[in-house]
Amino acid sequence: MMFLQIYSIYSEHKERKYTIFVSMSLNFSYRNQRNFKIAGFALVLCFVGFTLWNTNKLIQRIQEDERLEMELWGLAQQELASSKDLNKPVNPLTFQILTEKNTIPMIVVDGESKLLFSNNINERKLAQDSVNYVRELIKEFSAANTPVEISYSDSLYQKMYYGNSALIQQLRYYPIAFFVILTLLGGLLIAYYKSTQQLVANKLWTGMAKETAHQLGTPISSLLGWLTILDQHKVDEKLLSQIKSDIKRLETISARFSKIGSLPNKKHTKLSTVVQELVPYMQIRIPKGISLCVNESGDESLVEINSELITWVLENLIKNSIDAIRGEGSITIDLDWENAAKISIIDTGNGIPKKLQKVIFNPGVTTKKRGWGLGLSLAKRIIEQYHGGKIKLLESSEKGSVFMIQLPLTQKQH
Repeated sequence: MMFLQIYSIYSEHKERKYTIFVSMSLNFSYRNQRNFKIAGFALVLCFVGFTLWNTNKLIQRIQEDERLEMELWGLAQQELASSKDLNKPVNPLTFQILTEKNTIPMIVVDGESKLLFSNNINERKLAQDSVNYVRELIKEFSAANTPVEISYSDSLYQKMYYGNSALIQQLRYYPIAFFVILTLLGGLLIAYYKSTQQLVANKLWTGMAKETAHQLGTPISSLLGWLTILDQHKVDEKLLSQIKSDIKRLETISARFSKIGSLPNKKHTKLSTVVQELVPYMQIRIPKGISLCVNESGDESLVEINSELITWVLENLIKNSIDAIRGEGSITIDLDWENAAKISIIDTGNGIPKKLQKVIFNPGVTTKKRGWGLGLSLAKRIIEQYHGGKIKLLESSEKGSVFMIQLPLTQKQH
């Protein structure tokens, strides 16, 4: 007896140290993650800002070079037009400037805006409606760059309008393409980060669950020993029966926790049998004024499930319904086998706040002041990952909530 007390104190001390260690690890990890996010976000902003600034500088430099090129072309055109001796050879430099190919769209018009020369513009539009097209180009090019005037004495006056080259147009789209690529990369990084965090969280919860199962093993063994001693002292059989039932329940809970993180053994089972075995156990333990009943409709079909885990899910949902009911109320379990095995848990509780309804299955989300927010998260994992089914909140209001579980059928009964 003294040994049992000493071991109980030691186990409690060990469990307390483990809890403190996990809490410190979670807090430390949270701070590191927060600092990492801030630093990463700041680094990305600096990189994006530097890239956009550098691109803008490059565009300005190319625009300045193109303007100098156009001004030089205007001077060459002016020199050619001012030549009085038509038989005199053209200056080779002037000829090279005027005939050199480039990608800059341009037009040269006279004082009445009549087209004299064009380069790198849409010839098809020019042939269809030259007057209106030239007006459009003058307006467009004037907005992009200041026109270059070509004049000689008082008899010759021309204006050259030019736009941006294809290179500048491509560079203007570069920030958009860069932003799209950066967004895609950011999305991939976020997805990778979340999957990594989910993996770490799964390992943490799995470790805690298995440690809990391990910690429960010792007091359960001790309780079995005490039960044997009580049986020898002729204690009331009804009391012993209740104690045996609770110890069996503890063994079931320990078995459930030990299976977290492992693929469960599934068998072809009647779902109604699982529910009918759970209901009497829960009816004894629910407060007075709350009724619990089961409705079945349709011909039952078998489902391939792990009975212990499905019972755990149903028990969790029923307990949540009990907590949501203030005073008198009812909890109804509807079973249906049309296309899938459907279990609906309907209560008349206070419901779930709207802001939590979409995230109620996320770890840590709870409506209880002292809740951990793990019950529904584990239920979702058991139903969807282990059994290939679905669990969802159909509706919730001040009049009550409806949770539904869908499990795939295996075969029809005849």
